[in-house]
Amino acid sequence: MGSPTSILVDDSLWPLMRVTFPRVITNGQQEELFEHTLSYLRRGERFVSLVDFRQLDSLTSEQRERMGRFLRQQTTPMRQCAMGVVALINSPALALMARIIIHHIKPSVVPYSILASWPAAVSWAADRLDGNGLSEHARRVRLCLGASPEGNAG
Repeated sequence: MGSPTSILVDDSLWPLMRVTFPRVITNGQQEELFEHTLSYLRRGERFVSLVDFRQLDSLTSEQRERMGRFLRQQTTPMRQCAMGVVALINSPALALMARIIIHHIKPSVVPYSILASWPAAVSWAADRLDGNGLSEHARRVRLCLGASPEGNAG
């Protein structure tokens, strides 16, 4: 399977929402992601996000600004719905960029972590579910995603 060309959103393990970024995104794709995220926030259900940036080369300065603005605008719904966000980033430069974006919305409105390892990211997300009383969901996430970097258990 080749590298995806669009941002993939997978809620098959809800209340875990997985977002996978391709190597490069367009402003239109970013806007679609914002709309998708808003649809989850409007539902009012609590969830954990695992955002996989490992393939992403970078975001433009405009995209970084738009992301920061979106996060600031969604402070209240994020605080109400998001149990945590883990960003999977294997690039030190992108990890720094993510920390800068998060710090622009001080204080962070939800628990978050920026990790470079798939097993650590899956474990962090499952721990957030577990810590919020969703032990069965946490077990399912660990079972389905914990074994390989692609998110397959075998």
